[in-house]
Amino acid sequence: MLAAILFIWAQFLSDCSGTDDSIVRRDLGCTGQPHFNVSMTAYYPDFYSGAEADYLDVRGKKLRTLQNLLDGRCDYVTVAVDDTLDMAYGTRLCVTELNEHFGRRIPLQVRDYGTDLRGEGFSRLDICVRSEEDSYDIAVNGIVTVYVQ
Repeated sequence: MLAAILFIWAQFLSDCSGTDDSIVRRDLGCTGQPHFNVSMTAYYPDFYSGAEADYLDVRGKKLRTLQNLLDGRCDYVTVAVDDTLDMAYGTRLCVTELNEHFGRRIPLQVRDYGTDLRGEGFSRLDICVRSEEDSYDIAVNGIVTVYVQ
């Protein structure tokens, strides 16, 4: 009886070990020009502010948040970068760490520039989230590799 229990337990552990190729998502990686050790932080629209820049992108369009993307309400997430990088509006970026955390591709587009990012180059990236509470999520705050596509 003990041998049967140990056999079942060993089968369970081998099934949960994560070595099965069907568990590993190989389609979540990014391609393009990599920029390593980028500090990603979150920001959120402030609709109570008198400044439109607090809730609209640089072209006056609504900010697209990560949570709206996850809810199926938009096709990309707005990110802000240093405006001295001369990245074109709508430049697509990819962060493998985000893709892996959420188990799906998270399309990012440069559509905003932050004054606090000026002069930072590719050492900083701000990702737009829905609310202040969402901005504390460790998934959107950390050191990542950003790929310009």
